[in-house]
Amino acid sequence: MSRIFFYDLPVIALLCFILWRENISILTSKLAIQGRTFFWSLINFMLILTSALGISLVAQYLLPAYRPPLIQAPQTLDAWLIMLTGSFATAYLEEVFFRLYLLHRFDTSGIPLITGNLLSILLFSLCHLYEGPLGALNAAIASIFFTVIYRKTSSVHSPAWAHGLYNVLAFSFGI
Repeated sequence: MSRIFFYDLPVIALLCFILWRENISILTSKLAIQGRTFFWSLINFMLILTSALGISLVAQYLLPAYRPPLIQAPQTLDAWLIMLTGSFATAYLEEVFFRLYLLHRFDTSGIPLITGNLLSILLFSLCHLYEGPLGALNAAIASIFFTVIYRKTSSVHSPAWAHGLYNVLAFSFGI
């Protein structure tokens, strides 16, 4: 819980404050929940779940010595609530930084759109290297989907909701 209250939420607030000081309209437009947000969240979630399961199956047959990290599901109601809150807080932190903040910075600094997208995807996957090479690959593929959906919807909520739901499944079932 301390990570949520003393890291995730303060960093999200700081990034939003930095963007607000620069341009208040970016925050109001990118943080607004739109009518199709839920739809695009489900599409995004299905894409990242499919890619994660595909990577797992390929790894199982092509790399028989590879063992993914074992994650034990929460056992108590308190543990479930902490895991749910932490999964979505971390998802929002990462999406606010890698999509909302970083892509905005790249866009406004004159970096071409595709280059900015690729840099964001690369940095996102590098931040997931602690999960091993397949975890970083999974993060890179998920980041492609997050970026495409973010660009399509102009809202941070669709990728954040899909990302949070994926985190919940990963912690619940070890995918």
